[in-house]
Amino acid sequence: MMMPQVLRKHRQDNHLTLDLMLPADLFWFKGHFPGQPILPGVAQINWVMHYAGQELGVSGRFGGFDVVKFQQPVLPQQQIRLAIDWLAEKNRLIFSYHLGDRQASSGKIILCP
Repeated sequence: MMMPQVLRKHRQDNHLTLDLMLPADLFWFKGHFPGQPILPGVAQINWVMHYAGQELGVSGRFGGFDVVKFQQPVLPQQQIRLAIDWLAEKNRLIFSYHLGDRQASSGKIILCP
């Protein structure tokens, strides 16, 4: 499976919050890294793009990112919260992942029109 289990979602205007469960058999954990799997940053960015398109109707293509920080490893069987803000006027997605009260990662994705 490529996508996490969505436990809860809340949308208000151009803001989306998702509570996600990361099963141990999630594709992204395979081989990254043997003995101590962690969720790769590319998966986190992929999910932001996926859910922004599916839930917020964002249709731009990935054009790069700015100020991306990975502060806390995300492990199998964890529950994380993803928050996405769509800034249409700037063609930017602002995102953050949280493990409880700790920020796991954050950044800005630049979209091509």
